[in-house]
Amino acid sequence: MAIRRVVVFAVDTSGSMTGEKLDTVKAALQTIYRALRPADCLGIITFDHSVRTVLPAVAKRDLTPERFTNVVSALTAGGGTDISLGVQYGIDEISRHSVSGRTVTCLYLFSDGDPTSGERDWIRIRTNIAAKLRGDLTLSCFGFGSYARMPELAALAGLAGGHSTFVTRPDQIGADLLGDLSRRDHLAAIDIQLKLDIDPGVEIRHLYGHDLVTDRRARAAVLREAGQAAARARDYYGTKALPDIIDDEKGVRIFAPDLAFEETYWVVLEVRVPPGRELTGLGTAVVQYVDTVARESRRHEIDLSQALTLSEETVTVHAVGLWTSEVTFYALDDLYDHDKVAAKDRLTRHLKALEDAHSHLPAKEFRDDQVTLRKFMTLAGTLGSAVFMSDVSHSPAFAPTFQVMNEFGRVRSGFWPHH
Repeated sequence: MAIRRVVVFAVDTSGSMTGEKLDTVKAALQTIYRALRPADCLGIITFDHSVRTVLPAVAKRDLTPERFTNVVSALTAGGGTDISLGVQYGIDEISRHSVSGRTVTCLYLFSDGDPTSGERDWIRIRTNIAAKLRGDLTLSCFGFGSYARMPELAALAGLAGGHSTFVTRPDQIGADLLGDLSRRDHLAAIDIQLKLDIDPGVEIRHLYGHDLVTDRRARAAVLREAGQAAARARDYYGTKALPDIIDDEKGVRIFAPDLAFEETYWVVLEVRVPPGRELTGLGTAVVQYVDTVARESRRHEIDLSQALTLSEETVTVHAVGLWTSEVTFYALDDLYDHDKVAAKDRLTRHLKALEDAHSHLPAKEFRDDQVTLRKFMTLAGTLGSAVFMSDVSHSPAFAPTFQVMNEFGRVRSGFWPHH
């Protein structure tokens, strides 16, 4: 029995999406429509300062090409940006087809900027959305243009096992969407739960890509998703999931509803061991999941000090790369706030850290990143200067700066291919 797909798009139609950005989205929608199977469902939500259901989710067999083309062609841009409301509407729309059966549910967000209407605090936006998510739904985000807040969109996608993509090649979006849907047809594992118990003598400085969930509603939503994932394992694969390990109050607990083949779920921590302190180990990790191929529940216990599979150089280069990515995005936030001094100070401090890292470990990445950050500082110094791309179109002077810094931050985070 083929898996039925329910796909809903939440499309930003604020004024800044006018022109090529919205045209690119329209082309991607047509690509997806042509690739869907007759039983698959498709819906479209649009949002600016308000939100609209322009196409209630409907099976493709009941949606003629003419009707779909008319809906897509009628999309126009104007107004502010209420991302929170748009995504929540999309989740609600997916529930229209949340009937029993083998169903893959995907919500795709297209946006080019910060929320300017409705809820504008990103942490509260994620909290509100997390409270509505279901375990069988994945949320993926596509960011357009210089203003796209990719760190925030990546964190938003991470709530539901999705991915975020900074759009640099409009012609590639359709292929990216088709590839994602194809992978979602073939799940490798569901109900993935991870518990990390770090030695009390080790300080966890940062857990990359994850928010600490303290809100009761959001916590309850995660446990609800885990229960739904366990039900899917039982109903679809005839497998009983292992008892939850994410409901324990101790340690770091992480949940992912599912993973498709060729997908990787990274968990990266920055830790500090006090100088001179002798430790018997960093701690332990337990990971469990339902293997959909073997139709078995699996559990692995890992000694974090003994089960090392990566060289010290690889770990160091990757960790410093993540740090460099985060510093770059913070500097971008400074520039969004028109604070060039703070951005320069932040990049200058990190340049010194990269110089120290290179003297300890002469890795090519540390040398190259120093050069790149110096170029960013040069670009940032030009903010506010007049830039005339043509006699017709006057592009903002900061657009190239924001774009290249966004791209570099993505590359150094390890979540975007470096060509």
